[in-house]
Amino acid sequence: MACPHVAGASALIKKAHGDWTPAMVRSALMTTAAPLDKNGRDIVDSGDGAATIDATPLAAGAGLVLPRLAMHPGLVYDAGTHDYEDFLCNLNYTAEQMRQFVPEMSTGCGGARSGIPGGVANLKYPSFVVVFDGSNGGVRTLMRTVTKVLAKPETYNVTFTAPGGVAMSVTPTALEFKGKNEKRSYTVEFSIVAQGKVRSAGTWEFGHISWENRKHRVRSPVAFNWQTCLNDQDLLAVSL
Repeated sequence: MACPHVAGASALIKKAHGDWTPAMVRSALMTTAAPLDKNGRDIVDSGDGAATIDATPLAAGAGLVLPRLAMHPGLVYDAGTHDYEDFLCNLNYTAEQMRQFVPEMSTGCGGARSGIPGGVANLKYPSFVVVFDGSNGGVRTLMRTVTKVLAKPETYNVTFTAPGGVAMSVTPTALEFKGKNEKRSYTVEFSIVAQGKVRSAGTWEFGHISWENRKHRVRSPVAFNWQTCLNDQDLLAVSL
């Protein structure tokens, strides 16, 4: 039943904000969602019949949709046609494949568009996926841009959580806005720190990044994936 509920909430938001793009509507729903259920408890995953298993963002997404909050999210992550074209280019789509989506793209992606730093993970999306595969010394850097949807001046400060053995650094730590439709960008560096912890290949762990002030909390889930069986000491050694 999640799909019809979200579709209805999206329609209400679009009616209230007729100039918003689909990406802005999606962002409002995701970043205002609650990570806990309506009783303040962890959301559970009953997909396999075991209702006692805590749901991760891979099952519950951003959380429990709260339409009233989504009407006034404060900030949104917007994305346009060009952003999705870059996303497909970074998936190494051929010129023929790209023309199925963008008929006017006769020559394909070209060098610059298929080599964006961060690759597909840098799509302007209101969540993050961080993959540790043993390269780059266990360091990943991603960037996001947020758009203010309220007219009055506001300042947002960042908070974040990460699993043990992962350090996060956000630059800048505060975003100041003077008016509506202003955009601000920030960078997040994720890095392995030495704790001697070993994670098997395919392990997923989770955290979040939030931009907050007295009236708004703009929360993005972060999923961490280990694609190798290296421990954090091994990953650190790669950079030496």
